[in-house]
Amino acid sequence: MTTQTLSSVDLDARTVTRTVRIAAGPDAVWRALTEPEHVAGWFGDTCETDDGGPFTLGGRGRFHFGSHGWSAFQVTRLDAPRVLAFTWAAPEVADGTEAVFTLAPDGEGTRLTVVETGFDRADDATARSALEDHRQGWNSELDELVAYVESRQW
Repeated sequence: MTTQTLSSVDLDARTVTRTVRIAAGPDAVWRALTEPEHVAGWFGDTCETDDGGPFTLGGRGRFHFGSHGWSAFQVTRLDAPRVLAFTWAAPEVADGTEAVFTLAPDGEGTRLTVVETGFDRADDATARSALEDHRQGWNSELDELVAYVESRQW
């Protein structure tokens, strides 16, 4: 398995960023990011869309994270298989945050970068705490994504 970098926080910009390399092509990674049955394999324990299908531009749904409960989302950008963005409920931040996933071919694999923004709508103490929580979250969630995608035959 490839050594991955950890998420980083930019306190001035109030963003969380992480880049990982996945030993699978962009199409496989895209499916893992946009098809609810695959999203549930690495991001929380359940993913549902309102229409029951893959993510669509403007589409809504919800993720379930065990004891943390449900988090609603709406897809704000969808450019297969390059860019996915969604806003989602973050209890610490009014109006939630936006996570942007950018995929790029990298040899026989994919380089995936996630940037989460929107923490600027929280006060300083809340933003710092939320940024750290989400930094840790992206470390574990993206590790799970890498393992999930690399363990399947696409």
